[in-house]
Amino acid sequence: MTPYYQDKWVTIYHGDCREILPQLDVKVDLVLTDPPYSSGARNDSHRQVRGAMLRSLEKEDWFSHDAMTTWGFSWFLRSILAEIKIKMTQGGHLYIFTDWRMTPTVYGMLEATGYRVNHCLVWAKTHYGMGTYWRNQHENIVFASNGQPLQMLDRGMGSVLTFAGVNPTARIHATEKPIELIEAIVTAVPGNLILDPFLGSGTTCYCAKKLNRYSIGIEIEERYCEIAAKRCMQEVMELGI
Repeated sequence: MTPYYQDKWVTIYHGDCREILPQLDVKVDLVLTDPPYSSGARNDSHRQVRGAMLRSLEKEDWFSHDAMTTWGFSWFLRSILAEIKIKMTQGGHLYIFTDWRMTPTVYGMLEATGYRVNHCLVWAKTHYGMGTYWRNQHENIVFASNGQPLQMLDRGMGSVLTFAGVNPTARIHATEKPIELIEAIVTAVPGNLILDPFLGSGTTCYCAKKLNRYSIGIEIEERYCEIAAKRCMQEVMELGI
């Protein structure tokens, strides 16, 4: 298995994480990832008829695996979590971004695969999105661990993380997370080797390298692998300099 990109700090693989994870001979300390939410409609029967709410696979600016039913998403996520757990160190932290619809499903799949679910963090965005009623201004980040979690490096962190989202005109991935948010999480928690099986445009690996952490990223779409590799090639300053 040949990496798409590799340097001293970062290794990126192009492919389906369900196929690549079993081939990795590593022990990861921290998992930080943003899987597809599969929340295109309020219920499964409406997924194909809700128009603008549906995240369509036909749109070039979207990505694969985001139009599954809740049942399909559950089994998809469960298979990946089970494989990741084999690769995790005891006490390792795991953080999964999700939305309000899929939060209960993520909780259930974590418990079903033997993780300890510890908390649900909230990413509070400084601006809200479009909508008719209560306009969405946050995402959830489920915090789980492989057994009793290792102690935080920064015990002064609250469960609400307030960071502006990436400007839609500047982002390079449809669901790109702000660098400042990812840096805040990585800095606060233990983990010398970080895994992101849904790497997207590479923010997790970029931030890990910037903070002198090793990382492995897996991304199914080659166009995003290329973007992630280019970002990680950039010169980054060592932490504290």
